[in-house]
Amino acid sequence: MKAGELYLLGKHLMELASQGMRDDADPEVPEIYLVLISVVVEAPGLSISELTARTGFAQSHVSAAVAKLRERGALRTHPDPADRRRTLVTPVDGLIQAVARRQQRDAEQVLTAALTELDPDADAVSERAARLTRAADELYRLLTARALKVGGESALMPLHSLAEEVTGKPKK
Repeated sequence: MKAGELYLLGKHLMELASQGMRDDADPEVPEIYLVLISVVVEAPGLSISELTARTGFAQSHVSAAVAKLRERGALRTHPDPADRRRTLVTPVDGLIQAVARRQQRDAEQVLTAALTELDPDADAVSERAARLTRAADELYRLLTARALKVGGESALMPLHSLAEEVTGKPKK
């Protein structure tokens, strides 16, 4: 795979993820809002720079989106008691349940639906989607650890943990 193909793969994956995070009845909102809310609900109390590292969005975009979400009543911000120059971001009550419902949508299901359009063999598609999801999960953890400048995977909380906690359904 060449760098250009990796870039295009990222675009395709972003589109699939966006479809998986939305409901038909959802109002149109920028994707950065959906991503930030998911991350903040999973890991409340992150700083703006930590949100920037986790999401890959520019810090100016993260700051602006957090400000808009705070104005809309979805997030709260407060100074870090250990370093008053840092702003920490937490979700408001009620947001956790809404995000948990969305996070129950497993990436494997999203990939299976996309791959089924190309191959009618349900067993082959299911097996391929499971394999690709495992690889994507590993890549997500490694690249996020790199962005956060932390060693090992143990420092990362998987984004699917919230749905497991709220619903009691373990991830496959």
